[in-house]
Amino acid sequence: MKKFRNDNDEDDFEDIEVEATSTRQPEKDNRRLIKIILNIILIIAIIKVGLGVFERYYFNEFYYKAPNLTGLSIEEAKKTISKSPLNIREMGEVYSDLPYGTVALQEPAEGTIVKRSRNMKVWVSKESPSVFLDDLVGMNYIEASSLLNKNGMTVGEVKKMRSDLPINQIIATSPKSGEPISRGQKFDFLISNGLE
Repeated sequence: MKKFRNDNDEDDFEDIEVEATSTRQPEKDNRRLIKIILNIILIIAIIKVGLGVFERYYFNEFYYKAPNLTGLSIEEAKKTISKSPLNIREMGEVYSDLPYGTVALQEPAEGTIVKRSRNMKVWVSKESPSVFLDDLVGMNYIEASSLLNKNGMTVGEVKKMRSDLPINQIIATSPKSGEPISRGQKFDFLISNGLE
């Protein structure tokens, strides 16, 4: 049996065809938008990585953390530095509480970010013979600190206390004066603040 198509059937097919194309259009737009976003992200990442590589190799700027050399013997310090692209430079000797012949000071300090081939300056601890100082209690703080510096010692913590003694007169020291003291040692002071 032969089937005939009337005009109404033709209209139905056109409606279906229009609906199908209209649902496909937003999907295509979404896919196109996602591709564009991914391409932009990819381009930004490539530019960022490229700039980093260019800066590193073109300017040859490699950065390192300065190691801690304090307390090491000069041989150990040289061995530690030899494992990095930094250099070591001996600057002299200083009095310190550290054992004789060990690194007492370094510049730049541990953890400082430095460039390749930077000189690490080190000062080695001097032998610290014992020194006997007169009793500093009762002296003026300024005179006592000058005497300490002259004998290779340093001023540590200074605390002030209300007292009927003259201003800046030393009430107590740590360590106590009159005991053998090694050079480079720190002295803490308790001084009079007057009757303020």
